[in-house]
Amino acid sequence: MRSIHVNRVYGLLRQYDRRYYISYGGRRSGKSVAFSQLLVRRALDYPGRKIMVFRKVGTTTRHSTWPRYKAAVDEAVGLENCTIRQVDKEIWLPNGSTIGFGALDDAEKTKSFEGFTDYHIEEATEVVESDFDTLDAGLSTPCEPQPSIWLSFNPIPITENYQHWLQERFLGMEHELDIPSANETAVVLRTWFRSNKWCPEETIRLFESYRESNPELWEMWGLGLFTKLKGAILRDWDIVKAVPDHARFLGYSIDWGYAADPAAVVAVWQYRREIWVQQKIYQAELTNPDLSEGMKAVGIEKFSDIVADSAEPKSIEELRRFGWLIRGVRKSGQQYKRSVAMYLRGLRIHVLEDSPDLVRECSAWSWKQDKEGRVLPLVADGNDHLIDALVYRVYRPGGTIDEKELEATGSKIEPLPRSMITSEVAAL
Repeated sequence: MRSIHVNRVYGLLRQYDRRYYISYGGRRSGKSVAFSQLLVRRALDYPGRKIMVFRKVGTTTRHSTWPRYKAAVDEAVGLENCTIRQVDKEIWLPNGSTIGFGALDDAEKTKSFEGFTDYHIEEATEVVESDFDTLDAGLSTPCEPQPSIWLSFNPIPITENYQHWLQERFLGMEHELDIPSANETAVVLRTWFRSNKWCPEETIRLFESYRESNPELWEMWGLGLFTKLKGAILRDWDIVKAVPDHARFLGYSIDWGYAADPAAVVAVWQYRREIWVQQKIYQAELTNPDLSEGMKAVGIEKFSDIVADSAEPKSIEELRRFGWLIRGVRKSGQQYKRSVAMYLRGLRIHVLEDSPDLVRECSAWSWKQDKEGRVLPLVADGNDHLIDALVYRVYRPGGTIDEKELEATGSKIEPLPRSMITSEVAAL
């Protein structure tokens, strides 16, 4: 067995034997990678272990938990020494332990999982408590260490008089940043980006800038706290199961990314002033050939109408040479982001439920604040890659995004009037 390089703070969890392991906190804190490494180590240390890794929606596994666990297995024992079942999404380790991958998007399916020793629920805030209860009640295989459920997630925006079930159920015990805290059944660890020694320097600089530019995002994305966001931009959006038949399909849209920023691809439908949007790809470190293969894998056909940010003409040309029907959208005006924010506020936006990263972006997209906490008509810097892709598709699709077409608020930056501020974010 090879050595596994786990961030120090997560390695502290190995001293515990509990039913529940909860790791939550800020973005880029390394918790998902660490949990995959720790569970692979557990599977290798205890032959015959049977681990199941869950996301709420099965299609999100392809670009998240599946490659992450394969990387952890490769680090620990080498993929060449294992049996990898690509279609079934199963990994068989040399000692007989197995790692499988499933979804919690069908309540009846959760009743059929049997014989497992450990569950890992990634992005656990997406999961309803009744599904968790069903899994919990069925996890009873006799083994040592005892059967366990590992929950990893980022905090979400909250509203007045609302607590997510994970907060109520597991986070009531006192716990401090980077220090595990345990009771008889659970161990809780809250981490942040500085817990991850591999966090990119540009990401560190971005998060540190939130201390003054957006204190609420600093608390949520930086410190990993459940936070009530002030000045949320989107005020009329929800999460839906499907697109109605009367909605017209507009096509797909791409926001480019690579290292710290993920490439984002969305599908968009429209009916009058209503928009339906579905996340198709959200992944960092994709080359253009990777992106091309990824789009084919999620069912996008090459003759589909695709728009993308024209700031990367080489990327557009490369995808064209791969056979994609793609065109660029130009952005115009110094305050373009402010303008499109006002434009999107005038739409009714429906997010498909299998779009977890888009849900987070819609929840956290907010106006900047001054040092006195007043909301300004400037969009806060942050993760809005899927929203950018949506903008390219719905705001003058195929043409120029020109902020002059919307009413200018003037060159002087004044706080927004109270009527323009969404004071709370919808509970998720």
